[in-house]
Amino acid sequence: MTRRHIAQLTLTSAALFAAVMPAPEQLMEPTLRRLDVLLNDEPLVDRVLEALRGRRPQSARRGRPSTPADVVLRLLVLKHLRGWSYDQLEWEVTGNLVYRRFCRIDAGKVPDAKTMVRHGQLLDGAVLRELFDRVAQLAVEQKVTRGGRMRVDTTVVEAPIRYPTDSGLCEDVVRVMHRYMQRLVAAGVRLGFPLRGVGRSVSRRLREIGQALRLRGEAAKDAIKTPYRRLLRVTGRLVRQAHVAAAAATRQLRKLPDAGRAAVARVLARLKTMLPRAQQVVRQTRARVLRGVTNSKDKLISVFEPSAQILRRGKLHKPTEFGTLVKVQEAENGIVTDVALVPDKADAPLLVPSVERHIAICGRAPRIVATDRGFFSCEGERRLRELGVHHAAIPKPGYRSKQRIAYERQRWFRRARAWRAGGEARISRLKHRFGMARSRYRGSSATERTVFWAGIANNLVAIATRAA
Repeated sequence: MTRRHIAQLTLTSAALFAAVMPAPEQLMEPTLRRLDVLLNDEPLVDRVLEALRGRRPQSARRGRPSTPADVVLRLLVLKHLRGWSYDQLEWEVTGNLVYRRFCRIDAGKVPDAKTMVRHGQLLDGAVLRELFDRVAQLAVEQKVTRGGRMRVDTTVVEAPIRYPTDSGLCEDVVRVMHRYMQRLVAAGVRLGFPLRGVGRSVSRRLREIGQALRLRGEAAKDAIKTPYRRLLRVTGRLVRQAHVAAAAATRQLRKLPDAGRAAVARVLARLKTMLPRAQQVVRQTRARVLRGVTNSKDKLISVFEPSAQILRRGKLHKPTEFGTLVKVQEAENGIVTDVALVPDKADAPLLVPSVERHIAICGRAPRIVATDRGFFSCEGERRLRELGVHHAAIPKPGYRSKQRIAYERQRWFRRARAWRAGGEARISRLKHRFGMARSRYRGSSATERTVFWAGIANNLVAIATRAA
């Protein structure tokens, strides 16, 4: 049964907070005290309540009382404000009187880490988008930002994967396929062939590849071919055996007991997802190492995070990054008005939709739009004038005429370009303070959850700070 609020304080809570201890609100730091009031917003709680009710068809009316929606919201906000894991969240809130009061738990039982993981997964990209929009609207309603200026930039959110190598991907495929077939055998499926461990063989091949890579130039390319052929032979055999095992499990599924049938169905669902990725790993490794085809356009760099991309952003300290390109859009006073995943690697097509998004949030067109030269296009500048933007400070790349040079030397242009540089600091804050540097979550919506929670936490702190 899903509830909105706890019905009433228990006698223990009343005695603890009224007779023995000082009021927890007096012990809160100023920012947390203002956030405590801000999170009483009913639309925020309503959206979380709706997401919790959607977990099961009868969650709203049946079952034991679940964690209230406002408690879930406050716990997740506190987690991302402090940069904690779910285990740290449970430990910190359990032993801290102020956090208990902030999360509306008081003397009650703190939800454990596993429960909070499930609640966090219910708040997916669509729900978090609505929560993010509501927090941005609160910033406008409280006049923390008026939407007079806008800057936008892109950055990379790294995927939770190790450095991708062809041998490492083959190792992952072998480990995953062997694990799934072991689970099928444990559930009672007869595979039709003996299942043998190949971990030692794969380890030898990886050592041989590592020793061959100590050479340089063409000698290294020739030396790694033999151990890679052996590694591909083992990997390909495991993939073919996994296909045979999946077919055998499908045929025997109805004859298994209920417990084994459920376990086999879960393994078959995962095999259906992982087998195409395993085949792609074998194909691209054979093409790159043995045939010399180095095209990385559609290369799979992780069997666990297939959406991760190879991104080269021209950074000297990190020339190649592996993750997802993300747009960060900001108004004045540190309010992030939009964060979004960028499917393509071009910045220029993002300019006009960003301004339209700003108008939808703030209710007005910005007077000044400041970006870097990657967002420039003549058509984009024309569309911005039509939308009501008076000054577009977008440097033109390449050749510039005398008129363009004079245009970019105007005082307002130089001041807007200097203000745009502050967007790098905002991105750095999102990454290092609110966890957007590297996604902690896994799955298809992992990056969305990471960037939306970083934006929500940033805006809540900005509102609480500016409202002082």
